[in-house]
Amino acid sequence: MLILLWILTSLAFAFGGWFASAWYYKRKVQALRRQINAVRLTASEHANQARRQIGQLQAELAARSPRPHAARERRAAVSATASGDDHGLGADAPLPNDGFATTTILPNGFVPTAIMPNGFANTHLTHLAPDAARRTSNRS
Repeated sequence: MLILLWILTSLAFAFGGWFASAWYYKRKVQALRRQINAVRLTASEHANQARRQIGQLQAELAARSPRPHAARERRAAVSATASGDDHGLGADAPLPNDGFATTTILPNGFVPTAIMPNGFANTHLTHLAPDAARRTSNRS
């Protein structure tokens, strides 16, 4: 009789624990669903705002008159790049400090990658021009 009482008590506690955990996790799932709906609403508002801004920008661009000298500038820039012009940066020109990552300015364009006998690319700066190697190594 005592064993039957223990079994019934343990079953009652098990069912009570199961219902309590189901109630607790149901509340958590509902809270997460509300949070997801709020995020979806915010994302859709942001997307609508972006669409409106894109439409405004497109309308502004359509209202502008085209610049006739823009095509000439583009052609001049392409031909200067193709001819190996270093865009006015000589060997002793100061490097710009505008917050962007610095790049190596080579006097005659990009040097082809040298493949070493072990199959790896040569990453040493010995193949650069002396002034480009100096400008690359003095950066901080």
